[in-house]
Amino acid sequence: MNPAKMLLAAAASMLAACATPPSLAPGTTLDQARAKLGNPTSSYSLTGGGTRLQYSNQPFVQSVWNADFDAQGRLARVEQMMSDAAFSKVQSGKDTQNDVLRDFGRPADTFFYKLRNESAWMYRYFTYGGFKAAMFIYFDPAGVVKRTETGLDPWAIQNGGRND
Repeated sequence: MNPAKMLLAAAASMLAACATPPSLAPGTTLDQARAKLGNPTSSYSLTGGGTRLQYSNQPFVQSVWNADFDAQGRLARVEQMMSDAAFSKVQSGKDTQNDVLRDFGRPADTFFYKLRNESAWMYRYFTYGGFKAAMFIYFDPAGVVKRTETGLDPWAIQNGGRND
């Protein structure tokens, strides 16, 4: 690729990186959204024929945006999923790993607890007051949510919390 094309591609990439789902106007089409925001990290079919474009910045940035489009391909809503309000909607005993992926995207980290025979997905986010937190969603062996827990973001703690 010649230097001029490389510079143009880099500039286009930087401009696309500045656009975020909240900048989309109501009624924006799927094609317009993709043109403005670039390819999503994930895309899901929604009940009723709609489509979700998911733009995740996990694991390094505490944001996951869902842009939901109706069956006609028009923007219906945009929601930031890394929030206490969004996590409070996770239903133990009902939601599955697929439900969690559709709503929150890929986790920042995953864990397996052999003695408890469960796994956990960790999402990094800011809780009330800008506190760096992590939401842990625990699953049984069948992939059904067992429980959720909020805790400190382990990635934000350096040296085990020591200042030496």
